[in-house]
Amino acid sequence: MDLIKLLDAEIAQVAKSSKPVHVRLKHMGNGVYKGFLPFKIEGDFILNSKKLDNLPVLVDYQEDHVVIELDSNEENINAFLNKDEASLLRAIKEQVRGELKETPSFIIGPPGTGKTKVIAKILEEAMRNDLKVLVASPTNMAVENVFERINTKAMGLKDGEVILTIKTELEDLQNFSPEAIKRRKLQPIEDELEILQLAKDDMVKTKRDAQPTLEAQKILKEAADTKLANFKNDFNALTRKYKELQSSLDETNHRIQTLTGNAFLKGVAQVFMGKKLDELNDEKETKEKKLKYVKEELFALEIKMQTAQKDTEKAKKNFNKEHDAIYEATVAIDKINKRISALQKEAEKLRLLNLYGSAKIVGATLVNASLNRKIQEAEFDLIIVDEASMALTPYLSVVAQALKEEKRKGEVSYEHCFGLYKAQNEAVQMALNTRLVYVGDPKQLPPIAKTYELTKTIFEIYGADKIFEGEEPKNTVLLDINFRNHPKITSLTSKLFYGGLLKSGKEDDGKDALFVRKSTSKMVSSDGSYVNNINMKIVVSQVEKALKRGRRSIGIITPYRKQALLIEENLQYILKEYPDADVQAGTVHKFQGKEKEIIIYDLTFSPAKGGRIPATYDGDHNSTAAKLLNVAMTRAEGFFIIIGDVDGILKIKQENLILKDWVKGVMK
Repeated sequence: MDLIKLLDAEIAQVAKSSKPVHVRLKHMGNGVYKGFLPFKIEGDFILNSKKLDNLPVLVDYQEDHVVIELDSNEENINAFLNKDEASLLRAIKEQVRGELKETPSFIIGPPGTGKTKVIAKILEEAMRNDLKVLVASPTNMAVENVFERINTKAMGLKDGEVILTIKTELEDLQNFSPEAIKRRKLQPIEDELEILQLAKDDMVKTKRDAQPTLEAQKILKEAADTKLANFKNDFNALTRKYKELQSSLDETNHRIQTLTGNAFLKGVAQVFMGKKLDELNDEKETKEKKLKYVKEELFALEIKMQTAQKDTEKAKKNFNKEHDAIYEATVAIDKINKRISALQKEAEKLRLLNLYGSAKIVGATLVNASLNRKIQEAEFDLIIVDEASMALTPYLSVVAQALKEEKRKGEVSYEHCFGLYKAQNEAVQMALNTRLVYVGDPKQLPPIAKTYELTKTIFEIYGADKIFEGEEPKNTVLLDINFRNHPKITSLTSKLFYGGLLKSGKEDDGKDALFVRKSTSKMVSSDGSYVNNINMKIVVSQVEKALKRGRRSIGIITPYRKQALLIEENLQYILKEYPDADVQAGTVHKFQGKEKEIIIYDLTFSPAKGGRIPATYDGDHNSTAAKLLNVAMTRAEGFFIIIGDVDGILKIKQENLILKDWVKGVMK
């Protein structure tokens, strides 16, 4: 099978789909971008921009804008969001490296046989054996169902070792998203950054406020220093004067002593000596007075100097205090700046980190697992694809490229679990010892594609579906006990679609589970679809009866979208009386992976004599028509009701028509 040629053919068929949506993305921080849109969009998109690689992104629409997580620091990005299948297929084509190089194993799980339970057990055992696992599926719901079942704490898994990239409303599962994990890892850093910024702001304010005080203290210090210096100069000058006066006084005293002791002068010139002594004593007295005054001045000046010294020391202390405060603030700001810079680098490194590299279990849609470069680079020991029967083969080929190059050595041991039945245990053991496991039901909805070749399931390509024809395909396990549906529903689906291999795990209560409400009303065309008003009224009546009997879980399936809308519209007045009721109407694709207590199937179609059978119903037991009818019936847990022209269908002459056998089986 040449995947490139198949892709080219499919792209050519779907290339005229919806146009890309332009959006201008603004960086909000931490790799989160916001862009405003005039209408609501949601799901997996390809993001095209000159500034970025073409990437699959999960778009979260909020009121009038989208929020997208990107590994980029660009401030603004002009981009285009492409939802159309052609864009996705072109992106897949760029990733395809050839056919599957790994031989897959197959777990075939018809409805209610516990395939999700088996996958959860595989994951539990994989963690015990230190295996890294990727779980992917074409639908969000399938991945969500698996992750709802696993107990990460019991497995000993730490925060960040389980990553879930799907869009989910379940809060517990939202904690596994890359955004939530990064947010938790970033939160301590951001908390520290916030605290450091507050501390820095406080330090800057302290430094700013201290600067004028420092200047004032500097002035006071300089004034005190000057005053003290002036006092010291005056004291030194006065000390010198004191010494000079003391010296002069000493000289006068010496003169007086010398004259007083001169006996000769006392004898010959006593009168004149007396006058001279009087003169010297007067001089002495004058000098003593001056000396006393200067001494008093020195004492007073010394007190002033002591006070000035204290003032100077106080001014110096105050100045040093403000100076030290500014210095300490400067040093602290420098330290904080260095820490902030280091934390910012750490945060940036964390934002760009490939979380998938350290994860143990990763869950993603098939689109994301195929096109997300980081998932592809993470390398897994085991890849499990749930609902693989719905997956296009090229996607499966690309996802398989995320396997490790080096294969595991030796067989993984597994002790059978008493909580699983034989086939489930066999499935777990097989999965643990292969690297690529496809889980699904080839008898349910096939891949949606324009070209016939791409509608073939991976089960058909490898012949795993031959198990229903009595063969024993290699690496294939059939989960063969149905625990969901009433035994009568299981018995009929087993006979019609599963080669009689499916058994019921429920005890038959003897009550009827299959019902028919006849109508010969013809459907009419309506905006490219079809409606049938009489059938709609019968459906509404059946729903009302069921609600009055206490039933609350009801699904209405019809092949035509317009008929489903018509039914929903006419149910509104009834449902107002039963706010606790879970009633939905839609085509069979809306109910894939779901179950209801009651399923009402509105055939809508009534065969005209010689008229054409709608493509929805035209086919044998292996056709797409058979798969659609199988999905519809197996959504019913307790009751399945057909509404329509069953008698007319039984009269159709076409041989090997699944619709006839299906109606006949329900009517028995």
